[in-house]
Amino acid sequence: MGIESWVDGILHHRTEMHPVETHVEPRLQQLPGMKAVVFDIYGTLVISGSGDVGSADTVGRDSFVRQTLVEAGLLGKLVSVPNADSLQQKIQQLNRERCDSSCPKPEVDIVEVWRQVLAEHGWLASPPEIEMVVKLATRYEALANPTWPMPNAADVLRQLKQAKFSMGIVSNAQIFTPCLVNNLLGEAHLAGGGFDLDLCVFSNRYRQAKPGPRLFEVLRFGLSSCGILPNEALYVGNDMLNDIWAAAQAGLRTAWFAGDQRSCRPRQDDTRCQGVTPDLVLTNLMQLPECLLIR
Repeated sequence: MGIESWVDGILHHRTEMHPVETHVEPRLQQLPGMKAVVFDIYGTLVISGSGDVGSADTVGRDSFVRQTLVEAGLLGKLVSVPNADSLQQKIQQLNRERCDSSCPKPEVDIVEVWRQVLAEHGWLASPPEIEMVVKLATRYEALANPTWPMPNAADVLRQLKQAKFSMGIVSNAQIFTPCLVNNLLGEAHLAGGGFDLDLCVFSNRYRQAKPGPRLFEVLRFGLSSCGILPNEALYVGNDMLNDIWAAAQAGLRTAWFAGDQRSCRPRQDDTRCQGVTPDLVLTNLMQLPECLLIR
């Protein structure tokens, strides 16, 4: 049984969501010469109920932890029941242990977080039981951060593929994140859907997150191997710090997606974002093809 079947829970029991208007004014222009388009996922390609993967807000989520444990049949195997704060505290602990000048923005493996928290509460998963831990982490995320495809995301990806743009992803992510994009693509997976796997960079694989520079350094290497300069690539994301500032630091052109109030992050109080001007401001993904001269 492959990983894909372990993380199916992220798509189960979803209910349709619609973007919440931001009242941001779009700013559009033609960007000739672009060869690649790279996307964020949460809040950009998919609607995120909490605004991002692994949101720090734990209010009201204790019931989701309990529900997850009950569904897995683990509640009776624990000496005590963890709560949402237990998970958040473990994330913070693991991040503190890895944070240094070479890793200014660490990222956890959420499966390892769950494994350690469960061990501290009386259930130590054996190697064959890691599938159960993956399913637990995935089910909790599905409850705490419901997702739904962003309107027009699938159509825009198809247009970019047909127009022969190289496509990539740079996303703060976990093991279940790629299946959200696969879901957008229908029967196809990332490569079959037009994404260049050398341009797909997920934070959990590198244990570093945006806005730290590591993910965009990896992307730049991938772009170079494709013969694409950084300023020939457009990065599309909803967070002015994690996406627009970080991508601009790496020399990419940028498009701020302000299409859903839940995940719209202008970051006006962060000094790094003051004076940052994206090349585009999008309020609907369907505005993107015309800016890239796709007819």
